[in-house]
Amino acid sequence: MNLKSLTLLFVGLLFACTSAYAQERIAESGMKWYSLEEAQKIAKEEGKKVLIFGYAEWCTYCRKMRREVYPDSTLQSTIYDYYVPVELNSESDEDVVFNGQKIKGMELARYLRLTSLPTHYFVDSEGKILGAQPGFLPQEVFDPLLRYVGTDSFGTMDFEKFMEGNQ
Repeated sequence: MNLKSLTLLFVGLLFACTSAYAQERIAESGMKWYSLEEAQKIAKEEGKKVLIFGYAEWCTYCRKMRREVYPDSTLQSTIYDYYVPVELNSESDEDVVFNGQKIKGMELARYLRLTSLPTHYFVDSEGKILGAQPGFLPQEVFDPLLRYVGTDSFGTMDFEKFMEGNQ
């Protein structure tokens, strides 16, 4: 085999592995993830928020969220009712489009001050960052938090009061 054939084989294998890994992540979570640009467009059209899941490939708790929390059907219903979900790899040098500007994923992570993994960011339909919640969140905590932000209750009451009325 010559060098050109080996290079083509390597590139083909790399592409196949990358594609398989992306499919595995989707299969793990059961979620449909959107590009940030697409999510912002849909959010604006449908009056939803964007939920950004900030992660890194090596992050144990990111994988735990993907495998144990996101597959929950109640949680998925809450997400799809109020949000358009996006994954943001904090170490990616791939381009993303946020608020109409092209930027590398890792640069957006720096802009968002993504230092703790995982971190979830809540973005309104106009692209304003409403807040962030770092750390692993079990379903029984994450779902009420998503509803709290999704229903705009965060603007009228504290989380504890929200939880009292939503037991």
